[in-house]
Amino acid sequence: MKNIRKYNNNIILANDRGQEVIILGKGIGFQTNPGSMVNTSLIEKVFVPQDTVQMSRFADTLSDLAYEYILLATKVVDCGKELLQTSLNPSVVVALADHFSIVFKRFQEHSDMPTPLKWDIRHLYPQEFKAGLQGLDIIRQERQLVFPESEAVNIALHFINAEIDTADMSTTFKIVTITNDIIGIIKEYFHITFDEEAFDVMPFVIHLRNLVLRYTVHPNQKVQSGDDDLYTLVTKRYPEASACCNRICAYLQKTQGWEPLCNDLLFLTLHIKRITESLTR
Repeated sequence: MKNIRKYNNNIILANDRGQEVIILGKGIGFQTNPGSMVNTSLIEKVFVPQDTVQMSRFADTLSDLAYEYILLATKVVDCGKELLQTSLNPSVVVALADHFSIVFKRFQEHSDMPTPLKWDIRHLYPQEFKAGLQGLDIIRQERQLVFPESEAVNIALHFINAEIDTADMSTTFKIVTITNDIIGIIKEYFHITFDEEAFDVMPFVIHLRNLVLRYTVHPNQKVQSGDDDLYTLVTKRYPEASACCNRICAYLQKTQGWEPLCNDLLFLTLHIKRITESLTR
């Protein structure tokens, strides 16, 4: 493994068997030159960005952040990935380290960090919220600081954003907000309440999140429009669920300009019927 470029004393760009990687390690860049061998005993983390553009932005941003925040973010992300069992955009480390650099300062100044969509995140993304709570434990162990539970939501948002792979937190907010609005429409229409984390409800919440994600992030993705005859049959058999689905469709058309496909409406209607039916048993 050879050094290609030194960003600072703790971050270098290296060639690992023909692949360019970003390496973190305390003092790994100290007194090194391009072409020199990397002291592998100092390596604490290796990043493999997706492309050369991301490589440059990733390294430049990392080099501007305090090393302590980068290491802390790395530990939180690694533990989160193990819990979530999913791939994450590597840029989540940069985003989270940058967040820590802000929130730690505000915490020391006793300034509140705004936590948008606190209730929504906790219920719509329970696993990511658990990863956020896990992050708070790591901060407590590493820095002897006890953050309020609301900070777990902020950490969870970074995990959600990295899963969606939009690299755009505003899109993540939008997905969470729309998902919660649709659930609200169902509750209001049937005058019911239900726990989004309940065993019977969670499959619907996941389906709904994926549906909103597709329309938000991949609007031009080609999908089958569905079977019109089957949808017609379902609407006749379950008129109340279908009427609620139509209300959701009207909301999406009015607020987002979306025209849900027949197949999407079919599955929404069936999910709504199953949830409402399970609550009346």
